[in-house]
Amino acid sequence: MVFKFLGNNNELPDQQLINEIGYLSNFSNEQLEQLLDIIFEFMIVQKSEQLLNQIQEFSNEHSINENTLKNIIRGCIIFFKSSAKNNLTIDHLREDCIQFKLDEEQSKLVSTKYKQHFIEISRSLVGNSLTINQVLDMQWRFGVTTSSSEFTKSNTTGSTFLQLKLVLDKGNNIKEDVHMELTLPQFYEFLKEMQSAKASLEYFN
Repeated sequence: MVFKFLGNNNELPDQQLINEIGYLSNFSNEQLEQLLDIIFEFMIVQKSEQLLNQIQEFSNEHSINENTLKNIIRGCIIFFKSSAKNNLTIDHLREDCIQFKLDEEQSKLVSTKYKQHFIEISRSLVGNSLTINQVLDMQWRFGVTTSSSEFTKSNTTGSTFLQLKLVLDKGNNIKEDVHMELTLPQFYEFLKEMQSAKASLEYFN
């Protein structure tokens, strides 16, 4: 049993994470979609007070223990962050969800929601990394998609994409590689956001 979100190693997630994400299988599709919206909104805007209010409302509405709900959300954030960091495809993310004991329909819902928010999640993760850590090196390369079952379904065969690699200084002589894979429209949108952030920082400084 290999989980793709952990990268190219054969590690297994710890039992707590398996339990937290596996708990999603107890939700109806409507509840799951509502919870995913809460999780992705927090990952993008990162407003803790808003998240706590939403947790309380969700808990009261669906009679779920707040602490249990917080643990589920914690596990999902770890899962989605690692998935974005390792450039997980939608098919691979859905396969991981199935291994977490979600059914086919639930797994498809999770992967579809993840796809909708992928660019915003990646932008948020990279933005945080650039804020906290110094960029030591940046590499990129262009490529063209080839035929596969996933690309055939989405009619993206032959489209251009860009792979971006940032080398960050984490301190204490520790370096970390951050990878992103974006289509050209996504890259231009990301670049526009970074330029806007740079202009804001220069204005306030």
